Amino acid sequence: MKIAMVADLHGNLPAVEALDRDLARRGIKHIYCLGDMIGKGPSSADTMDWALSKCEIILQGNWDGGIGFKEFPADEFYYNQLGEKRMKILRELPKEHVMTLSGRKTRLIHGRPSMPRPIPIHDDRSELEPYFLPDFEVLGYADVHTQGVRIVNHRGTLFNTGSVGNAIGSTYVQYCIVEAGGVREDPLDITMVSLPYDNARAAEDARLAGEKGLVNWDLFIREVLTGHYARK
Repeated sequence: MKIAMVADLHGNLPAVEALDRDLARRGIKHIYCLGDMIGKGPSSADTMDWALSKCEIILQGNWDGGIGFKEFPADEFYYNQLGEKRMKILRELPKEHVMTLSGRKTRLIHGRPSMPRPIPIHDDRSELEPYFLPDFEVLGYADVHTQGVRIVNHRGTLFNTGSVGNAIGSTYVQYCIVEAGGVREDPLDITMVSLPYDNARAAEDARLAGEKGLVNWDLFIREVLTGHYARK
């Protein structure tokens, strides 16, 4: 079984379109979204609709929940763009998914709200070990917008998908492909994918949306053009 694990689309439609083309080119049929379809960028309705139409599993990320439950008044742009039907879906998304990959019990989460803060994949193992409890051997997550794979001693395999629409440390689309069998004797392959997209178009989309009320559009532009985190 081959699964594309994607996350943090963040309303970046040019990035999602590049992702969609790459998935089609590779012939990948199984797609899981580990959260944050929306927010930050200008095209949240479009990126959420893409995920709803393409993904078998969609988890609730911190932006999905924050916007869905209207936790921040400044996010009115997103409320108006998404509409109540999508907002209801956001509120009802699960926060984790448990499955077996090559005979190994696997936990998938976004990061926040399951984690109290974004925890980079190379943080001290004591920060990450609790998320393997009680008996998970593989943990996949997103949230920190930087992809990678790591063995957490005495626990198992940890991977981060990176971000499709708002990568940090890169200006590319990031996602990963997991290939697994049904029994423990089968290999478990995790491939990190990085591909270019039309960053200039994404920046222009954000600029135009800023004129219509998108908050922090200038920070989003800086991030998609440079890969540097712009928020304090």
